[in-house]
Amino acid sequence: MKTGASHSPLTRILSGVSALLFCATVAAQGQPDPFAGNNTRYPELKDYPKEYPKDLPKGFRTSNYDYPLQADARPWLARRPNAALSKQTAPAYIAAVKKFIEDDLSGLVNDPMNWSPQKAGWYDMPWGGQGSTMSNGLVDPTSGREAMLGSYTGQVLQPDSYPSNPPKVPFQNHAVVYYNDVAASQLGKVWRDPFHPDVKAAQFPEGSMVVKVEAATLTEDDWPVLKNSTVSYIFRPPVASLNETDPTKRMPVVTPMRFLQMAVRVKDSVASPQTGWVFIAFAYDTRSNGATVWDRATPVGATWGNDPQLAKYPNGLGPNGQLTETWVNPNMAPFVKDGLGWGGRLAGPLDLGMRRNVVTVSGRRYADLKDQPGLGASSCISCHSSAQYPFVANLYPSPNMVFPREGGGQFLLYDPGTPLWAQWFQNRPGTQALSGKGRKDIVGTDYDMMLTFALMRANGSADTDAFIRHPLAGH
Repeated sequence: MKTGASHSPLTRILSGVSALLFCATVAAQGQPDPFAGNNTRYPELKDYPKEYPKDLPKGFRTSNYDYPLQADARPWLARRPNAALSKQTAPAYIAAVKKFIEDDLSGLVNDPMNWSPQKAGWYDMPWGGQGSTMSNGLVDPTSGREAMLGSYTGQVLQPDSYPSNPPKVPFQNHAVVYYNDVAASQLGKVWRDPFHPDVKAAQFPEGSMVVKVEAATLTEDDWPVLKNSTVSYIFRPPVASLNETDPTKRMPVVTPMRFLQMAVRVKDSVASPQTGWVFIAFAYDTRSNGATVWDRATPVGATWGNDPQLAKYPNGLGPNGQLTETWVNPNMAPFVKDGLGWGGRLAGPLDLGMRRNVVTVSGRRYADLKDQPGLGASSCISCHSSAQYPFVANLYPSPNMVFPREGGGQFLLYDPGTPLWAQWFQNRPGTQALSGKGRKDIVGTDYDMMLTFALMRANGSADTDAFIRHPLAGH
């Protein structure tokens, strides 16, 4: 639901004219382009498979950077529950959020190839579209945002990540991320000068919402849990080609994928007084009788805190075995339950809340344990709690920034229940950085990893960021 944003037709120009003129001048020379819509790899007509529906467009989704100068959050604030969330009230809150965004976003799930962020009034984060150049002078098709949907590429997920109902083959998830007008009004302040962002403005106002919609590069035969889900298309190299060591040989193809997951974040300090955010996850449920795919996107759960009082226990639950700041749907499909995080904390099935091939600093190797082949190592909030600038902490509780591919090399983590592990499972305000204690100039970016990655690229383009890194697949 749109909230009455106020726009100026010159918003983007007036907010950073000198930087944008510079950008326009040097773009042809391959210089940084903060407002790139995609990586500039486009399929030709011959690249479309025969099964591509004739009634679908063969155009490209454009990005929406026309941030409103101000936005009215009252439509949501007036209907939100006026009390802190509990496990009893969480289901009604989830239903209220889904209903509130339905008019704007149901098309993104039901008819993604025709959905437009401009028409819906949702917005993109800058500094994510541009691709990187390979040794042959072409743009790496795995980099940046691809052109058909404007999607980001994620991790390759292995069948053993879903032991209760594994897909037949490994697959990749691809995601789009959008901000509502309330959140976008703040992005406009951060990116008034896109080459010199205002990090101090990296705090979102009440009523901000962020949505991430993800799909899997699988057929219904590959994984029956996707039966009758929405099919959309991207222009990326197929999963099998990603094992090719020479990136110039990874050729993009028009690839079908099927909707599986939607995540929504709501800035709501009434519902979530300690962290300021409510995280909600939905997963496609082929068992549902809903009339549309949007209707069949059923709640996985909601979380508004990390239950830090339980972080000292190795199982993350303590003697009572109960979380108090997470509600998960007791009727979720088994494969969705496979993806929950530490101690059953909320994580969607594409979030890799459970990691395989883990070794801890004490030397414990979870890959060798037949009764526990993986370790629940994350959650929606713990992952986003590492949102800070500079980006100097892993998304998972690890002493290293290394983020191995799932099914690849060993992943070194702290031991669950130790003080170092527990740093990721605290309840902090968005102003407080995970790594900020005793350190200078590390700024919390309000649980927003996309903003963290964008700030890295922006300051890296000006040679002012010693910590610049490629974005990581996460929640």
